[in-house]
Amino acid sequence: MVLNLRQSLILVFLFGLAGLPGFVYSQIEDGGMPRSFEQKGWRSGIQQLSILAPDKDSLKALDFQDSQLEKPYRIGVTVPAEIGISNSGNWIINPDGSKIWLVSISCKGAEAIGLDFSSFDLPSGSDLFIYNSNRTHVIGAFKSNENIKGMGFTSRPVQGDNIILEYFQPAGYMEEVHLEIASLLYIYRGFGEKQDRSLFNFGGSGACEVNLNCEEGANWKNQAAGVVRILTRVKNQAFWCTGTVMNNSANDFSPIVLTANHCSESSGNVSSASDLNKWVFYFAYESATCADPIAEPEELSMVGAEKLAASQNPTDIGSDFYLIRLKQDIPASYHTYFNGWSLSAATPSSGVGIHHPQGDIKKISTYSTALGSGTWQSTPNTHWIVKWGATANGFGVTEAGSSGSPLYNGDGLIIGTLTGGESACSNTAATDFYGKISYSWISNGLSDTMQLEPWLDPMNEGRTSMEGAFNDKLAVADFETDTTVIKIGNSLNFYDRSSGLPNLWRWSFEGGEPSSSNEQNPSGIRYNTFGKYYVKLTVTNNYGSDSLVREEYIEVKSLLYPNPTLGEVTLLTDLNNQASTKIEIYSAGGKLLRTIDHSSAEGTAIKIAMPEGGNFFFVKIVQGESVQTEKVVVFHNLD
Repeated sequence: MVLNLRQSLILVFLFGLAGLPGFVYSQIEDGGMPRSFEQKGWRSGIQQLSILAPDKDSLKALDFQDSQLEKPYRIGVTVPAEIGISNSGNWIINPDGSKIWLVSISCKGAEAIGLDFSSFDLPSGSDLFIYNSNRTHVIGAFKSNENIKGMGFTSRPVQGDNIILEYFQPAGYMEEVHLEIASLLYIYRGFGEKQDRSLFNFGGSGACEVNLNCEEGANWKNQAAGVVRILTRVKNQAFWCTGTVMNNSANDFSPIVLTANHCSESSGNVSSASDLNKWVFYFAYESATCADPIAEPEELSMVGAEKLAASQNPTDIGSDFYLIRLKQDIPASYHTYFNGWSLSAATPSSGVGIHHPQGDIKKISTYSTALGSGTWQSTPNTHWIVKWGATANGFGVTEAGSSGSPLYNGDGLIIGTLTGGESACSNTAATDFYGKISYSWISNGLSDTMQLEPWLDPMNEGRTSMEGAFNDKLAVADFETDTTVIKIGNSLNFYDRSSGLPNLWRWSFEGGEPSSSNEQNPSGIRYNTFGKYYVKLTVTNNYGSDSLVREEYIEVKSLLYPNPTLGEVTLLTDLNNQASTKIEIYSAGGKLLRTIDHSSAEGTAIKIAMPEGGNFFFVKIVQGESVQTEKVVVFHNLD
C-alpha cells in the first residue's frame, strides 16, 4: 500500500535568478480602488511588457512523469523579470500635480501571476495596486505606513495572464520610490476553471466534497473560522496546504498557525526564514451557502511567518507537525476563531476534518466510526487513522492541498493534523492519517523547537485541553461624522466609535486638509475640492490593530450663492484651483439654455448671469467624474 502526502505542489524554476534579499515582507492590504478606474483613456498610458512564457509541453511531460511516481501536483513555475519603476512603465501627471505610474505585464497562457519584488520602498502618502486587465481581480492598496522600507515584497497571485501595476504619488513629494520586480510566479494550471464545473474560476476539488456551509457544517462554523488556506514556499517550489489558527493558555491571541511539517519540505530542502516570509495565508475562503458560488469568495489574506517548532527528524516524519507565528496580528475584521485542542488518549467515535482540497474553498469531511491508532513510518502510534462516511450532501474525503488540516473530536477540539492517505472521491473506502496532537505535544524531541507544549501552554499550567475562542480583546474600528454632505470650503468633525479600548488612532482623509490625524476625535477637517472622498481609520490596542475604510463617504458639493438671487450667482467648485469645470443651465422644463466651460486658470470664483424669462433654473456642474445639480431661484425686477 502506498500512502500519499496531501500536499499540492507548485514547482518553481529560477532561470538564472539571483540577488533576492534574504528577508521579504508583505502586509495586509488597505483596500480601495485604483485611481485610473475613474479616468477615461487610461489604457493609452500603459507600457505593455511581454515576458516569455515557459514551455507548457515540457512542463506537462514532467508532470506526467511525476504523476507516475505519485509526486505532488505541480501547478506553476517562475520566470525572471527585471521590471521596475526605474526602467519600465509610463507616468501620468494629473492636473493637481499628483502622478500615476502604470505598467502592464503579460505572460501568455498563465491562469494567474504572482510577483516577487527585490525592492519595495514607497514614500509616505503613496500606494500601489495590482490588478488584471479586465479589472475583475484587484489587490491592494499597499502603502508605506504598513511597509518595512528597504525590504522586498511578495504579492498573492492575481488571476489572468495580463496584470497591471498602478502606483500613485501625491503632488509635491520628493522622497524616492523603489519598486523592482525580480520574478513572476507563472501559474499554468490548478488556479483557473474547475475541472468538473467550468463556470467557476477557482478550485479543483473532487465532486464528492462537501462545502463547509452545508448542513454537515452547521455545528462547526466557529472551528472553521480558524482554518486557513496556505500557499507555501520551499526554496524554488510552492505548495497548497491547510492550517489552523490555535489558542494558547496565555489567552493572548498570538497569531499561531499549526500545519504539517511536510508542507515545509521538498526534495531534501526545507523552508528558510526567507521562504516563510513569502507564505500566503487566506482566511474565510469559503462558500456562504451549501451551493458552490458562481463568483470566487473575497480573499482576506496575510503574508509572512516565522517558525516556532516542527517534528523535524532526519529518519522519521514523527507526528508531522509544523508550528508558525504570523508576522502580524490577525485583523479583527477577519473574524478568526482561535481553535482549541485536546491531548486526550480516549478514542473519538465522531468528528470532522475541515480543509482546502486542491486549494479550493473550504470543505468538511465527517467520520462516525471510532478512529484507529497507527504509524506513518516507523515510530508507533504517532497518527490517528480516519475512515470517512457519506453524509447528506456528499462524501467528504481529503486531497492534495488538505495537508496540515485539523481533525476534530466530537467536542470541537483539534486532536490531529493531516499527513496523508489514500482517500479520494474515487476511493471513499480508504483511510487517512492525522498526526496526533498528543504525540506532537512533547514526544518528537526534547527541545522547544520540536514540541507544541511550550507554545500552546506558555503559562506552564500542565493543560491537557484548551477551549477555542474568538478574540474579543481586539480593537474594532468604527467612526461617524457630523454629516457626510458639505459645501466646498466647510469643515467636519470626526468621532471615534471603535470598540476594544484602542490607545492609538490613525486617520486618513482623502481630499481633506489636513489629510491625516492621530487624534481620537479630529476636528476642523476642511474640504476645498468638489467630489466624493474616502475616510479611513486604523485603531490599535495592546492586542492588535483594525482598519475601516468608507469609500466615497464624504461628498463635497460646489457652493452656489446667493440662492435665491436677483440675477447673478457665484459658483465655487474648487478652492485649490485644480480642475476645469463645465456648467450647464437648464430651464424649468429641462431645456438646455447655456453651456459654460471654465478653465482652472481663470480663477476659482465663477460669476454666472442667469437667463431672463424665468423664476427658477437648474444648474448642472460637471468636474471630472463628479456631477452636481442645483435648483436656482431668480427674482426679477424687484425694484
